[in-house]
Amino acid sequence: MKLSAIEILAGLLIVLAGIKLLVVFVDAKVWLSFVKRVYARPAITSSVALLLAALVLYLLLQSGLTIVQVLAVTVFVALLLMVGVAPYARALFNWLETQSLPAMLRQQWLYIVIWVLLMAWGAIALVAP
Repeated sequence: MKLSAIEILAGLLIVLAGIKLLVVFVDAKVWLSFVKRVYARPAITSSVALLLAALVLYLLLQSGLTIVQVLAVTVFVALLLMVGVAPYARALFNWLETQSLPAMLRQQWLYIVIWVLLMAWGAIALVAP
């Protein structure tokens, strides 16, 4: 059986999420230790994640999905993330109030530019014939 790129990506998500859940249920501290190591070098973590995101977007587009479809799925995932983050919103807002928002925005310039470009691409695709 030959799997498509989308099926491979979905399979990877299923396997990796399954491993994560198993580890978290057995010993959450092991998972926390792993995550701390992954995020110990934020620049490397961000660079690798950005490259993987670009690869996944490329594979999704090559499989026949449009940027509009990808953005629509992003809405679904964002809503699921809200469910997970909502219980911690108060602590998150308390932390954010101790930060400099302008400094955070300057540090996140690449992330912001990428989102603006994706939204512009999606908007153009929506209005283009």
